[in-house]
Amino acid sequence: MNLLELAKVLIVLSFLLYACRLDLRSRIVPNRVWKFMLIFAIPFTAIQILQSYEFLVAERILLLFMFFGTVFMLLLAYILYRLNFYGGADAKALMCLAVLFPIYPDFGSFPIINSGFGVFAFSVLANSVIFAPLIMLVLLFRNLAKEGFRGFLKNPLYYITGYRIPVDKIRFHNLFEFLDDDGELKRVKRAIEPNEELISRLKKHGVEKVWVTPALPFIVFITLGYVSALIFGDILFLAITLIL
Repeated sequence: MNLLELAKVLIVLSFLLYACRLDLRSRIVPNRVWKFMLIFAIPFTAIQILQSYEFLVAERILLLFMFFGTVFMLLLAYILYRLNFYGGADAKALMCLAVLFPIYPDFGSFPIINSGFGVFAFSVLANSVIFAPLIMLVLLFRNLAKEGFRGFLKNPLYYITGYRIPVDKIRFHNLFEFLDDDGELKRVKRAIEPNEELISRLKKHGVEKVWVTPALPFIVFITLGYVSALIFGDILFLAITLIL
């Protein structure tokens, strides 16, 4: 097993988990998180490149692939950020992964399935996009267990995109249910962002629980994509190969 690779993988994972914790708590991930991740992990990448220097010089195609793969992911991460597909912290996480893993990590029997197109950061992003819809299945089973099947027939959208929580626990959530100016309970298909007035009105009228949808930060899905790309490989690549 490549101990250098394993050490780097674990260091990066610890920083990603810490970023998830910060993002879930305050929706803010300071730039110092990514700076320290690079400072702690990039020496491992440098050592790996130096150890493989003669091989990389001989295999110039691989060297070019590493360079263009890294540049491609740096540009893609930035473009997606500019298009508002995710936030700045998510873009920085992907950019760091592109720099730290110019070659798809390979240690022991992992990844089990494949190495995708060979660009690790791209596989992480692809897996992240796949994991987001899977949350719907988790929410569905959770709601069926807690709310019962009868409610699903009335509000299937709520069952796959949200859950009911106490009003005083509303934090980073959007509301499917709220009270209008007349105190009438309104249900919407497109969740709205709560404010102090809406929450205060719910409490004032004695509403204990409402349906909400969680505003999960994308860094959570990037971390899931990172772990799955390490263990299994590129799930999107696998799906494409099976279809074709």
